Amino acid sequence: MLRVVICGGGASAVLLLCALKERASCPIAVTVFEPRERLGAGVAYSTRSAAHLLNTRACNMAASGGDTDFLFWLRSERDRRGFNWGAEDFAPRQYYGEYLQSRLREIHSAPHIKLAWLRSAAQEVVANGEGWKVLPAHGTAVCADIVVFATGNEPPARLGVDLPAAAQRLVLNNPWSGEALNELPRHAAVLIAGTGLSAIDVVADLLHRRHTGPLYAFSRRALLPRAHGATLELPESLRASLPTALRALVGRVRELCGEDARGDRWRAVMTELRWLAPHIWDAWDTQERRRFLRHVRPFWDAHRHRLAPEVHARVSRALARGQLSVMRGRLESVEHLGERGTLRATLRRGGASAAVLEGAVLINCTGPGIDVRTTTNQLLRNILAAGLARPDPLALGLATDERFRLVARAGELQRTLYALGTLTRGRQWELTAVPEIREQARLVARDIELYATVRAQRAVEERAVRPAPSVQMAL
Repeated sequence: MLRVVICGGGASAVLLLCALKERASCPIAVTVFEPRERLGAGVAYSTRSAAHLLNTRACNMAASGGDTDFLFWLRSERDRRGFNWGAEDFAPRQYYGEYLQSRLREIHSAPHIKLAWLRSAAQEVVANGEGWKVLPAHGTAVCADIVVFATGNEPPARLGVDLPAAAQRLVLNNPWSGEALNELPRHAAVLIAGTGLSAIDVVADLLHRRHTGPLYAFSRRALLPRAHGATLELPESLRASLPTALRALVGRVRELCGEDARGDRWRAVMTELRWLAPHIWDAWDTQERRRFLRHVRPFWDAHRHRLAPEVHARVSRALARGQLSVMRGRLESVEHLGERGTLRATLRRGGASAAVLEGAVLINCTGPGIDVRTTTNQLLRNILAAGLARPDPLALGLATDERFRLVARAGELQRTLYALGTLTRGRQWELTAVPEIREQARLVARDIELYATVRAQRAVEERAVRPAPSVQMAL
């Protein structure tokens, strides 16, 4: 039986398991290393807040089966009081976590998949003959023929580390800590470092809790995510006219999206670019990719990773009534005002001070860390130090080939070590949403199934040519 170990038990791991269930014909034993209380949910789908909705329509969130699998699950398991879920609806993220749990139960009952969950983080991977040995932080090592790294997003760089110990509790470096928000007075002023999707999660949750105090969100460009909405169908000739060179592409997008008050056109262009992104990214050299990350990425993120209309409307109302303020500036310093029990944040824009803000707490919504060289994940640190893997040229994740197999420090291909999800951004860039990771998981599952088939055939051939044991008759 082929032995597969998946390091990380979030949504990416479930998508891979679903793909193996659909494709694999040979028996496969899969061990998942995941220290969290629940397998398959990860950070994104562990939320219990009703204000946290998916950022992707229900019709695009299937983990297995046909495109309508998640939609069918919603309609059968989460009734909307007489209203059917539609393909264009944005469901609560908590529901998606429950959906992934249901798919895990199906995998447990699959006859050709033997699934085990080791509730510990994987800490090290070492060579073991023709395979590997995966060492957990706690427990016994697990032997594997194939190892898949699916550790997910890195946590953001910590804020407030220079504050006195007593004041550091006012800095929430985990923006999804609902327990910490429970202790926040409803009238308190809140400082939010970041204006992306994590910041929107915090704002939406606070508004859902009927928080009445002012909310101050800030980032270098003060760009908020745009909303999903209607799109225009792009003609085939327009699709063919999109250039790949970065400067020309930006110019062409600006031209196409000019005088687009409702946003129908830019959404259509961004949707098209979403599917072209792997091809365009692959056509760029390292210097062009670096230019994109420095100059274009914030605008790409704001337009590409959009919000459910309901969430966008709630945030827009908070902006209109003045409860939410969005400011442009870089966080220069954080001070503790001991006599007031608050924090004072100083923002700087260019060479001048941009604003001085005071709040009861500072919530870190700066987004996941993206430099794998500074990772705090002990497993990634160990495989990089051992030379089993190396960073991609921009250190966005691990270097892989086009089949997402790791490249060792010396340059050789690791044919039985794979990476999945955001760890492979350097290869394809857009690998953060379920539709892209689902397709990637299917490619990796195809490789694993092929490996299992070839190994099974080889075992049969070896048994066929093995000489029969001699039999001596007793005289």
